[in-house]
Amino acid sequence: MDGPQVGNTRVSAVWQCEGEDELMGLFRRSKPAARTHAKPTLRERKAAERTAKAEATLVETEQKIHQIADEARSDIRESSA
Repeated sequence: MDGPQVGNTRVSAVWQCEGEDELMGLFRRSKPAARTHAKPTLRERKAAERTAKAEATLVETEQKIHQIADEARSDIRESSA
């Protein structure tokens, strides 16, 4: 056993093709480079807008929940007094 065995191992991700090693398509593509632009893309701006809207709605809902809970507590205090 001189070197790594090619077969059902991870080494089999490299194919022999006309005497040259060639990677499978899964490994060929590199990750996209990080963007260096300062301005966010339209997609990122839309996502940020949706997130802000959802957070605002969540804050309103939480306030309503606390208001209802306060009313329920005051009703319970009045009925037990």
